Amino acid sequence: MPVNVSVDRNRKLVITTYSGDVTDADVARQVSHIREQAPYGPAYCAITDFTQVTQFNISSSEIRSVANSESPLGEAQMVMVAPSDVAFGTSRMFQALASRTRPNITVVRTLAEAYAALGIDGIVQ
Repeated sequence: MPVNVSVDRNRKLVITTYSGDVTDADVARQVSHIREQAPYGPAYCAITDFTQVTQFNISSSEIRSVANSESPLGEAQMVMVAPSDVAFGTSRMFQALASRTRPNITVVRTLAEAYAALGIDGIVQ
């Protein structure tokens, strides 16, 4: 499975890790899974990690659809980890399109930068 969602309730952190070939269906399942796990809200923050992605096969229509939908995490602070140029460019496009529904997105290149942006030390337990 190319998508794994974990929740660290102590740190109020939702981590989504993608791996392999990521498709529209993977993104749709991830959003649905997080909605089912609610309530989170602004007390939680999120990391979406694309470090292990080998192919990014997400359509622009899926990016727009998710960007325009209500975030399952409300206005929580979210950080997208996108080390490759393709993942980084796609994440920045999502950030721009989602500025109304997800105003607190940051895009970085490394997990270390993600934890720093969220003010979290170390790794997730």
